[in-house]
Amino acid sequence: MPRSESIEWYRRAFADDYLWIYSHRSEEDAEKEVASAIRHLPFESGQHVLDLACGAGRHMLAFSDNGAKVTGVDLSDTLLKEAHRRFDEVGRAAELVRADMRYLPFSERFDGVTMWFTSFGYFETVREDALVLKTIRDVLRKTGWWWIDIPNPAHLAKTLVPKSRRELDGPNGPAEVIEKRRITGSQVVKKIEINDSSGKRCFEERVRLYPPEHFGSLVKRAGLTALGVLGDYDGSPFTPSVPRQIWYGTRK
Repeated sequence: MPRSESIEWYRRAFADDYLWIYSHRSEEDAEKEVASAIRHLPFESGQHVLDLACGAGRHMLAFSDNGAKVTGVDLSDTLLKEAHRRFDEVGRAAELVRADMRYLPFSERFDGVTMWFTSFGYFETVREDALVLKTIRDVLRKTGWWWIDIPNPAHLAKTLVPKSRRELDGPNGPAEVIEKRRITGSQVVKKIEINDSSGKRCFEERVRLYPPEHFGSLVKRAGLTALGVLGDYDGSPFTPSVPRQIWYGTRK
């Protein structure tokens, strides 16, 4: 079924420009974030962990450092190529699969599934987002666990910066990056404009925001059990004033 330009944003946004615009997200940060997750999860060395919307593989590598067998799924060829490069650089194995997170080619295969940095909420309808949760349940073993990191809408509404500007060194030399943000209905929308020696180009990111009671209901209906909700990567508890909702639990 044809979709509008705004709905298909995720098929265009995660390309070459994405890598250097978000290059401040480091492997060191991922190591700390995975360490925090492991403190709350029934994770053990040797488990098989799926990183859904794995991007460039930073969190996969951190789980691998802790003894996990890792699989990454993403729709972006660009990001999967970077994840391949990252694992090749350290001489370590990883399974990397290009697939839509709603329709995964696995069944009851993984001990754990993770989704990091607002990679849930990409689709046109709540039903499609809910299908991602159902798919997570289906790919988990019966004793499996899950970890999903999404924004806290109440905090975001109070702290959203409508416009910011950065100057970065990009692949075409000095670049100006302008980011415009707004909340439209249940979605947060970011328009990113890049100006460099190759000209001007833009792309957009759109994510549906889920209040905790709504997301908790989706989790339950998908056949997953929530064990807790954190407010940030340091493991602090969830309150209305914290920036994140980091949900974790098990397959029901």
